[in-house]
Amino acid sequence: MSNPIVSIKHLSKHFGNFHAVQDVNITVNSGDVYGFLGPNGAGKSTTMRCMLSLIQADKGSIELFGKSIQNHRSEILSQVGCLIEKPDFYKYLSAFQNLQIFSRISGKPSTKKEILEMLEFVGLEGREKDHVSGFSHGMRQRLGIAQTLLHQPELIVLDEPTTGLDPQGIIDMRNLILRLKNEQKKTIIFSSHNLSEVELICNRMVIIHKGKSIVEGDVHALLNEEEQIIRLQTASDSLQSLLALLQGQGSPVQINENSVEMSISKEQIPSLNAQLVNAGIPIFAIEAKRKLEDYFINLLAS
Repeated sequence: MSNPIVSIKHLSKHFGNFHAVQDVNITVNSGDVYGFLGPNGAGKSTTMRCMLSLIQADKGSIELFGKSIQNHRSEILSQVGCLIEKPDFYKYLSAFQNLQIFSRISGKPSTKKEILEMLEFVGLEGREKDHVSGFSHGMRQRLGIAQTLLHQPELIVLDEPTTGLDPQGIIDMRNLILRLKNEQKKTIIFSSHNLSEVELICNRMVIIHKGKSIVEGDVHALLNEEEQIIRLQTASDSLQSLLALLQGQGSPVQINENSVEMSISKEQIPSLNAQLVNAGIPIFAIEAKRKLEDYFINLLAS
């Protein structure tokens, strides 16, 4: 197995008497979409800032591409594109002009064709001449992604990229992150307190709580993907019949006068559907709960 893209061991950072990060351990492999998951104030952004040498860690080791960030900062950061918090632009210049300036600052000037292709990739084609002052928050976020990609980095780091976006903006950002992985073969790290984002996008994650990495690993393995928690909704006068049928499948729990929840393996679901039809029990809805939510809540509670 190749060396990890990012290896953080026993990272700690405090501000005065406040321990923002305590003994955090993280491993990110090539091709990962890696999620930093945790509540607001958990230490996600501080960990990212230490990783990128934006602030100095108090303890621990940080290696990117097999080299210490402390000893090889310039070389390492030339291979990293990052969007930390809200991107900042020259508001009264156009999207194209902003990217042109940033590409020159990076030391790897981009051609006009490359900048236009990047704007098209992030969904801003046709807006290259528009002043950024007229851009929505979502458009500025997409322009920020374009900025991070100009110098063709291997690693993309995004800190809460969907914060403040409307539902469509969140979907667009999610799809853009997946395109970065699938089309440009980037390794991506992004932080979020949104459980569904991590579950839908990431193959690996770390949960950070009160400055500590409390669990890290493969998302599907952590959630035991073979098990699903399902909720079934029926007519109130059919509830007892439904409960009786489900007793042979597991341990159903009544939620309200017409709903039941239970844990069931994926292999059992087709058989259960057939039994419900044969028994003549009306089912108005079957929905799978997001297990990451339960896993996350139970983990923090413990």
